[in-house]
Amino acid sequence: MRMGNIWAPLARAIAATGTDRHVDCLIDLIGADIAHDLVTVTRYSATKTPEFVKHRRFSDEMVRRYLASYYVFDPFYASWRQERRLGIMPLKRFADDRAKRGQYIAGFLAQSEICDEVGILLADGGDWCLGIFLDRSTTSFRDSEIAQLQERLPVFEALHALDIRARGANFSRTSAPTGPGASPQQKPSIPASLWPELSLRERELVQLILAGHPTANIAERLGITVGTVKNHRRRIYEKLDITTERELFLQFFQHRTENA
Repeated sequence: MRMGNIWAPLARAIAATGTDRHVDCLIDLIGADIAHDLVTVTRYSATKTPEFVKHRRFSDEMVRRYLASYYVFDPFYASWRQERRLGIMPLKRFADDRAKRGQYIAGFLAQSEICDEVGILLADGGDWCLGIFLDRSTTSFRDSEIAQLQERLPVFEALHALDIRARGANFSRTSAPTGPGASPQQKPSIPASLWPELSLRERELVQLILAGHPTANIAERLGITVGTVKNHRRRIYEKLDITTERELFLQFFQHRTENA
């Protein structure tokens, strides 16, 4: 195992198990020699809404938006609910062409100025897992860095298991109340109050854009040509006074946030 510069953070993480410093020291250990721009720590449940545990250099407003509406589009949340898979989870595992244009990557991550992230998912008692996410704003994580995290995963797992045992059965990592978690969604629903100027056909096309379908796929689904899809898209942008798909996503999510 390549230890690099992790001896000191490893010692601190061992000493911090069972204390309020555990998660912070675990973050320091995980990110000791893996360059990253910000960190988010989230708990996922198979039955309840996610919980934000803490974050570093991340917007409080984006935390609020995530918990209010984005979490149902989070592929990490969907994966935990469906597969209960723990371990190292790079975003690229979920980032097919459709996902890259979907609500989580093109919407939430773009607004958060995140271009790539990798999650370390650890069992956290009951049907919960703790996800520590390292995020980058301009470059992607290399395969060698993902492999390095994978090599060290048994250490992260052992430290977190020690913390859980030291805490006892009644310990809670957050004080936030949680209700039933909504099922992960693939298809956004456009509220009737949003974009009333669009025709039914145009709304149908926008629905497919928001769901992450590329132009050729939209044409096939609607039984029209690629050129017709492009013409529809141009007229939609003119009606909404926008010029990019990113602005379309922003309008959609701003409306969701304001009316949550």
